[in-house]
Amino acid sequence: MTPDTAPNLAPYVAAPGEAEVERVVTASMCNMREGIFAQMENIRTESLRHNAPLGLHVVLHYQSGWFVHWVEGPSAAVRDLLQHVVPHDPRHHSPHTLHTSKGRRLLPTPWSMAMSQATESAVYFGRRVMALREQLEKGKQYSPSSVLRRLSAPMQLAQAQTLADPEAFHRMGICSASGNEAFDMVGWLAQKTGGMVAKRRFAGETDFDGSSEYVDFMEAGYPCRLIAVARNGLTHGLRRAFLPDWPYFVMLFCGTPKFDDALMARMVAACDGLAAKPVLLGVARDADTHQRMQDMAQAAQLDYVVGGVATPDNCTAIWQTMRDQLDRAGAPSSSVWDVPRMAA
Repeated sequence: MTPDTAPNLAPYVAAPGEAEVERVVTASMCNMREGIFAQMENIRTESLRHNAPLGLHVVLHYQSGWFVHWVEGPSAAVRDLLQHVVPHDPRHHSPHTLHTSKGRRLLPTPWSMAMSQATESAVYFGRRVMALREQLEKGKQYSPSSVLRRLSAPMQLAQAQTLADPEAFHRMGICSASGNEAFDMVGWLAQKTGGMVAKRRFAGETDFDGSSEYVDFMEAGYPCRLIAVARNGLTHGLRRAFLPDWPYFVMLFCGTPKFDDALMARMVAACDGLAAKPVLLGVARDADTHQRMQDMAQAAQLDYVVGGVATPDNCTAIWQTMRDQLDRAGAPSSSVWDVPRMAA
């Protein structure tokens, strides 16, 4: 089965006339024990200077003593980077290839990076790396975003571990127009369901400019994840690369047009050019705000659903909006890419 014959891969195939890129995800062990943040900044500077002009878009993630690299670009440039430059970088060693494919570009910006506050050891993280490498060697792989998520933020619910694809779970983003209500909602849901809140930090071409928190829970018999996104992180390159994996995005409007319009404008910018876009679930104080937000969404060809009339701090009402949508959603889609590996 190839990308253009697999129904769940159609959005990731290059359209007629669109430039095709090669995509590779690798994981390697970090040689450094301190100063990771400063070194990642140095790597960013080098990448923007040398790789971006070659058409390379790169994600660098650090967690538990491991680096994860997601690289996209012209085949010659990608292979030169992976075969000649990366192996000689003293900051890491023992790279393992976890995904290879060709198609449309999934990373919208030349550089993104993230750090996780996970406290697990390099051994446990490495077990996930080896499991993915083994799957690839058997001819089975997952989308680049799924590989990164499986490594850095795997679904931990016990109910999901018995599924054929533990990565097949509903993902729902949430962001508030003003204040921290989206993050408060994640905390409220964690307390309600007995879950744990996980934290992430993201950065783009300049500095660390976005944070994210999430909680996992069960609904309608399926594992789910609610991810709170900071407003300034909506248009972050890595966040945009994950948006096609999120079928739904809750938007909490405060009733002040300046802030509400700005949030919708950020969402429109974040979705621009994406192959798949989430359905927007609006929660607003009044019908007039819903109408204005719906008009803005429709003008950008985004689907907007009136989720309810409530204040952005009404966690009970927001939860009901989420449940209604999840209960209608049915089974989550698989993340498996049944794609043959490319020859070296």
